[in-house]
Amino acid sequence: MAIVYEQHYKTVGPFSGTAYITVLLDRTDDRSLRHRPLFLLKALMKDLANVEAYVLVGACVLAVNLLTVVHEALERTAIPLQSNLIAATDFMEPLKEWMYIDKEGAEIGPSSCPYPTSDDAGEIVTPTPGVKRILSSPCCLPHIAQAILSGEPSIVEAAAALLKAIVTRNPKAMIRLYSTSAFYFALAYPGSNLLSIGQLFTVTLVHQGFHGGEEAAVSASLPLAKRSVLGGLLPESLLYVLKRSGPAAFAAAMVSDSDTPEIIWTHKMRAENLIRQVLQIKVLQHLGDFPQKLSQYCHVLYDYAPMPPVTYPELRDEMWCHHYY
Repeated sequence: MAIVYEQHYKTVGPFSGTAYITVLLDRTDDRSLRHRPLFLLKALMKDLANVEAYVLVGACVLAVNLLTVVHEALERTAIPLQSNLIAATDFMEPLKEWMYIDKEGAEIGPSSCPYPTSDDAGEIVTPTPGVKRILSSPCCLPHIAQAILSGEPSIVEAAAALLKAIVTRNPKAMIRLYSTSAFYFALAYPGSNLLSIGQLFTVTLVHQGFHGGEEAAVSASLPLAKRSVLGGLLPESLLYVLKRSGPAAFAAAMVSDSDTPEIIWTHKMRAENLIRQVLQIKVLQHLGDFPQKLSQYCHVLYDYAPMPPVTYPELRDEMWCHHYY
């Protein structure tokens, strides 16, 4: 059924059993049988009417619950820290985009979301679309962030991209994303496929409420390191790469060796300072045996606690002055 619908969904049209298939997925205990409704639902999402039926029956929370099962995986992809890593995106298919038919019967698109978060004037749609409200709720958002801890390159990329989609034009979710520890988890990831993470950082860099208060905005006169949630974790030079040159340049800088007036950064600094301090020392001190708890009970949530700044001995004798060392 999945293969037929994927090839002929325009001819078949909406599938009246979408809600039933979703409920069946929720009630299925057998793992191999559970995969069949998943494959069918993936194909059914090509039709917008099926998407609506899927959402209305509560499938967003169900999907996030299924996502947490990744922590129970016994086999994990080994990701060495070295300069010649192959990014996972080299072998991934491009993201699918939506096409839809307007009232006059004209095909419109492509669009990455069938429910826009802004109107024709660029203003934020109020109230926030239902799917965003569900995914940014406390029962979903922390689990999506914790999917980064799986260390699987494709899941890390997808989780970062989903977090970016959720918080974009969603102010309440934007300012509290830091409380999920998504930034700690992302910086502790040792892989080289960092573009999605860089894109997430770009839109959230200075919009977190980590400094206290309801408002995330702080004085623009302060240094970027004081305004950014990443300020105590990364050298300010990398923050300016992200702000000025964009996520692609940031992703490239994070996995390369640089010794210039603009950037001083090496693989050793990433491995022995950033990842070791964030993950092996700070995260484990704060989380205890949290990664092990996740594998035993995949719905356990991390209780956010601020961490001390990461130290970089290589920068101890360097003076950072007006964006240059």
